[in-house]
Amino acid sequence: MNFLAKGSANQLSAQDICRALNVDVEEVNLAPADAIEKLKNGEIAAAILTSGRPSPLIAPLKASDGYRLIPIPFAKSLAADYLPARLTSADYPNLIPPGQIVDTIATPSVLIAYNWPKGSDRYRRVDKFVKAFFTKFDEFKKPPRHPSWREVNLAATIPGWKRFEGAEEILAKGREQILATQQQQVRDDRQDGWPPTDRKLYEEFLRWKGLKPGPSSTAATPR
Repeated sequence: MNFLAKGSANQLSAQDICRALNVDVEEVNLAPADAIEKLKNGEIAAAILTSGRPSPLIAPLKASDGYRLIPIPFAKSLAADYLPARLTSADYPNLIPPGQIVDTIATPSVLIAYNWPKGSDRYRRVDKFVKAFFTKFDEFKKPPRHPSWREVNLAATIPGWKRFEGAEEILAKGREQILATQQQQVRDDRQDGWPPTDRKLYEEFLRWKGLKPGPSSTAATPR
């Protein structure tokens, strides 16, 4: 089975996956183009490739030429480092018939930075980059950028890791904005008729959240 170049992230992931699934294979380390050719003529049985979907290496391959995608079950032994995922005909129309799926696993990718002392020049540079990246992130979701950008979760957490302060500030502001929007929607939908005690409790809740209560003559109706 081809694991790509020695020392590559692909090789390390492939070894980790095979160990977790108790799959005993004979490893070879070929370039992608060579591996595809050897798959076709039967010199190797399979190849593992970690790539954003759709992969430009896999997309041109055709089932009519003998290629196929092998399902990888999401075993409990993979849960600590991987996520369940599925491939469909929309990803690889030449390999997967419409309506069918191929179970696979996803490898998380993380953007990390060195923990420079706060206030240092390097800290300020990282802070400037992070804030620009977060505030303009929606641009990465637009064509012609890779579709995998639309799967990024900027609010994801990693056990044992601390989020960079500049990123946490932006996310906190985003959460406040979402909360404010939700509360505004409640106020927009409010109706007269709440008992004075309930109205007072609700307005105290809004003040506790740092939001401005609506006119005292009306209050939101619980949903």
